[in-house]
Amino acid sequence: MFLPAIRGCGAAPVIPLEVPPFLPPYLYGLAFAFVALARSRAGLVAGTLALRILGSLVAFAGFVVFLVAPGIGIVELTIGTVLLFAIGLQGASEVRLAATALVIGATSTVWFAMWSAADEALVGVYLALGSSLGLFLGGAVWLLEVWASPPTTMPRAILRYARPHEATARRSAVRARV
Repeated sequence: MFLPAIRGCGAAPVIPLEVPPFLPPYLYGLAFAFVALARSRAGLVAGTLALRILGSLVAFAGFVVFLVAPGIGIVELTIGTVLLFAIGLQGASEVRLAATALVIGATSTVWFAMWSAADEALVGVYLALGSSLGLFLGGAVWLLEVWASPPTTMPRAILRYARPHEATARRSAVRARV
C-alpha cells in the first residue's frame, strides 16, 4: 500500500494510498492479517465484522461507480456482492472466513497479475501479487483443513444434585480430617 505501484504520468511513481479505489485489496490483506492473529472466538467475530464492512463498502462503491461508469461499476458491485455472500450477513464461522480468504485471494491475484503485465508496473505491484497469491493459497489450505477436520462436539454435561444428608456427611468427613 505504501510502495510505488506504477509509473505515473510525471516522474513520480503512483502509490496505492494516493488512489482510494485501489485500496480494497490492501485493506482486505490487512483484515486477514488481524484475523490470523486472532486467538479467541471474539477475535474471529471481530474479523468477520471487519470483512463484512469491507464487503459492504466495496459493493456500495461499485454502485456509485455504476452510476458514473456502468461497465466498471457492475464489475465492482459484483465483486462486492460475492465477497458479502462469502462472509455471510450474520453469524461467524471459520468456514466462511476461509472461503472469503480464498475469494479475495483469487480476485486480488487476478487484479495484481493484470497490473504486473503492464510496462509501468513497479516493485509494489509485484510484491502485492506475491502476497495475493499467498492469501489465495493460504485460504485454500485453510478451507481444506476446516472441511477435513471432524466437527468438534462437547460431551453432554450431567448435573447431579447431592441429597441433603450426603452433603452434610461430606462436610463432616472433611472437618474430621482437618
